[in-house]
Amino acid sequence: MRFLVLGATGATGALFVGRATADGHEVVAFVRDASKITPDGRLTVVEGDVRDAHALAEAMRGTDAVVSTLGLGKAKDPAKLIADTTRALVQAAENSATKRVLIMSAFGVGDSLAKASGLLRLLYKGGKATFADKAAGEQILTASGLDWTLAYPVLLTNKPATDNVHAVDLTALDRLPGLPRIARADVAAFLLDTAVNGSWSQRTAVLTTGH
Repeated sequence: MRFLVLGATGATGALFVGRATADGHEVVAFVRDASKITPDGRLTVVEGDVRDAHALAEAMRGTDAVVSTLGLGKAKDPAKLIADTTRALVQAAENSATKRVLIMSAFGVGDSLAKASGLLRLLYKGGKATFADKAAGEQILTASGLDWTLAYPVLLTNKPATDNVHAVDLTALDRLPGLPRIARADVAAFLLDTAVNGSWSQRTAVLTTGH
């Protein structure tokens, strides 16, 4: 398959790119600064603004799916980055042959906040603006006619992959106790597997490490 990846230079995005290319897939990395990533035989790098629907549509040509792991890092003001990017991405995808879109969001966004433990809600208090930006973007995505999947990982770690991901539909989850964690490498693996096999269409998957 051929993927367009947003957030390819981020911690989880880089893991997705590495795993996808190692498995024989091709990746088009759409990045703000091309100097941060080195192209190779299976990796093409395109520099551009993720808010530019026309540029995204051009980069999307010939791809089978879009995977976004865009985050805000430590920025306290999201400046509508996720909402604006999602709007541009949806516009580009709706006007192209690429209809499959997978976005890594976060547990605690939107309806999932009420299903978090008290400890998690306490941790999430500092990210209200970021979570609101993500929720706004997701409303745009889910209102579209695209074949979308949202991934809601819990607290992320940089540990090695366990290859033991537990995914549950957000609508089927009652409450998530404690402070569950998952490795970014496992999230990258879930995104790749889901993109390849076409599962979780128009559903939101809450990701934790399996038991």
